[in-house]
Amino acid sequence: MLAMECEFLAKKFDRFGWERERNTPAQDRLMLDFMDALQDFPLPEVQAACKAAVISNPNKMPNEGHVRAEIMRGRAQRVRDLPRSSLEPRAKRGDPANADNILREIGFIPRRICADSDQQGAK
Repeated sequence: MLAMECEFLAKKFDRFGWERERNTPAQDRLMLDFMDALQDFPLPEVQAACKAAVISNPNKMPNEGHVRAEIMRGRAQRVRDLPRSSLEPRAKRGDPANADNILREIGFIPRRICADSDQQGAK
């Protein structure tokens, strides 16, 4: 599917006379580079990035670097759009003053060793 995205872009811009280059090592290499650079991204994200790359620079054939940059810009924007937490930051896990609260929060109530044997049985 990534190879098809590369072909769609190339046909839009008629890069290097794309049809004349069909089944040549040069065209195969262009497609392999495109696929290698974008293989780790979901297809809908690649498709959206291809559209964004064409819109942002309509006079230039986007290459895999342009598409990848658009993917990264889109991801950064989605992270920026996430709602910010209004909660105060939690106490650090290593804070001894907060240790009992942390243990209760996760549902663990430890048995305490006490000097008085009567108190130990009560706990």
